[in-house]
Amino acid sequence: MLDDIYSIETIEQLTVRIQEEPSPDALRQALFAEYDRYADYANIQEWNKLVRVCEALHIVGWKEREPVEAIAEKWINGSYYSSLRTRTFHTIEGTAKGWSKRGDSFVIDDGRDPTDYGISSLATQRNSLPKNPVRLVRSGNYQQSVQPFVDCLRELRERLDRDMRQERYGSDFDYFAVQCWFSHHDDPSPTMRYEYFHTEEDVPPHFAESYYIRPRLQTSKLAKRNGQLKIEFTRHFTRHEGELAVETLKELFKQDLLEMVAILEEKLKKKKLSYRTDLLRQDLEAVLAQW
Repeated sequence: MLDDIYSIETIEQLTVRIQEEPSPDALRQALFAEYDRYADYANIQEWNKLVRVCEALHIVGWKEREPVEAIAEKWINGSYYSSLRTRTFHTIEGTAKGWSKRGDSFVIDDGRDPTDYGISSLATQRNSLPKNPVRLVRSGNYQQSVQPFVDCLRELRERLDRDMRQERYGSDFDYFAVQCWFSHHDDPSPTMRYEYFHTEEDVPPHFAESYYIRPRLQTSKLAKRNGQLKIEFTRHFTRHEGELAVETLKELFKQDLLEMVAILEEKLKKKKLSYRTDLLRQDLEAVLAQW
């Protein structure tokens, strides 16, 4: 059976073959043994086998063990990186590794095994784990008064990653990214100081500092990235908003998130995509009530 798992090409074929297995528990235990064997992978041959094992375990089920996925990505610098990750985006310690081109193949940067195995591509898991569809991102620069709110955003992301029940919502849509961009008029570097205003009318008369006119909430189109359907929202915070009490800012942002869900719902309806935004909203409201 393990030979079949390593030789089958497509996820669809792999799913059919695993579902035909008369003893899924025995198969699961055999896959666990393979996972433990290759988790500390030293070369592309072992990594690609580890990816296939994780794909198979996703199909047969991880049962008592925490599910992980094996992901290889090409970063902006052109280099490849791989790691094992949980559904909450946590990288399993010791599994993150960089790769370099060697002949027609790749080798891990740590130099443990410099062998060219003649394998031309790094595998990456094709049936990824279901994950929180509300992905929070923030700009690196922000005014000092926003620090307590930034800390709260970090806590909120952890709650969302842990408590959202993405398996309930459907598979026609993957996630929406929420980017938070803040004014930073008090940056130590004068060249980095600027403020956001939502309209030209909001700019005070004779305002001499750098500024940008940006909408409160900017919405992208639905688009695919790495095979996943997503949408991006960008929330621009003015200096005045950044000076509000943290609890007031949190209440504003809660309403922002629910507005984003409503926008997403309309866009998905227009595309006739099946996705339970009502259940997503329920879970999101429950998380926000505890935040």
